[in-house]
Amino acid sequence: MNDVERIERYALLSSFAGPSLDEARPEFPRIASFMHKQGIQQIPDSPFTADARASSMSLLLRQASKVRDASIEHDLRNLTGIRPWKL
Repeated sequence: MNDVERIERYALLSSFAGPSLDEARPEFPRIASFMHKQGIQQIPDSPFTADARASSMSLLLRQASKVRDASIEHDLRNLTGIRPWKL
């Protein structure tokens, strides 16, 4: 399974619907490249087995969507430790 296929599987298991997946698919190579630059050797293919750093892919997938939800993205930034918690 290549990186793009792993990201697609991850997105499907993260409850991405067909149209949302189609919309985000062109961003998968960029997401894979970004994650490799962050030192993630193996792109996870499931949100259930991903380590904390790799689970930042959920945030990247959300940001690739045309329909954005600031509240969800804010929570994902907190959960993945991308930045310190804001209260």
